[in-house]
Amino acid sequence: MLKLYPAYMRLFIWRSRSLYFGPSVHLDAHAYATVALHVGIYRPFRIKIANGVWQSCRCAIVPAGIPHELDFEGGIHGKLFIERDSSDYLYFQRRFACPEQSLSLFQDDELIEQLCWIYELDPDKTVIENCLSDLLRCNGELNLVLDPRVQTAIDLICDEPDYNFSQQYLADRADLSPSRFLHLFKQHTDVPYRRFRTWKRLFLALESLNAVDNMTVAALDAGFADATHFSHSFRDNFGINPAYVFRGINRFEV
Repeated sequence: MLKLYPAYMRLFIWRSRSLYFGPSVHLDAHAYATVALHVGIYRPFRIKIANGVWQSCRCAIVPAGIPHELDFEGGIHGKLFIERDSSDYLYFQRRFACPEQSLSLFQDDELIEQLCWIYELDPDKTVIENCLSDLLRCNGELNLVLDPRVQTAIDLICDEPDYNFSQQYLADRADLSPSRFLHLFKQHTDVPYRRFRTWKRLFLALESLNAVDNMTVAALDAGFADATHFSHSFRDNFGINPAYVFRGINRFEV
């Protein structure tokens, strides 16, 4: 007989990956700026891409920039983000061998068992990180190297999130026209510059929120105009209001 565990919300953030667990009902249409792995911890869930039909699955990989809705009907949602500008992305691609630009629905018993184990035992964050590395087969062989002009732009976004670097400024630094710079940036990150910048700012805001427990301060520190701007961006990227997540979260570690 299936043993039922309390429906806890947990969020863990590392530099190159993030892991979320929690009860979920329906997530409105949203799109991430990096690849996401969704898992129904105890039962299948439903997913719909854009104006398509609802499909049921146990595991799904959604590429960056793909609008989709999710319905877990109160089940436990396991969600893993892999940052596009990290070597973890190469391990993720190799481990799951999924199409880069289309939805992938599948069954992976090892993945389900590993995430179920993490959710139920709630181990130390270092243990969780090692489990994910084992799952992704991170053996140190792969090293992601981005175009240095793109890497410079990403470094600026992360180092000075509250500054709005213009496309013209970044293009000049890369010695490219704005249109050529934007094309190059999307080619290496899979999403437009502004969406990528917002994504990085969201996670910087989450890190700050973990430290100061003040959404307005966290939003301003990460480059958002105010808490409302942060909330709208959060909903656009995750399909849910941040207040719902952070009111119910039981464990949050950065």
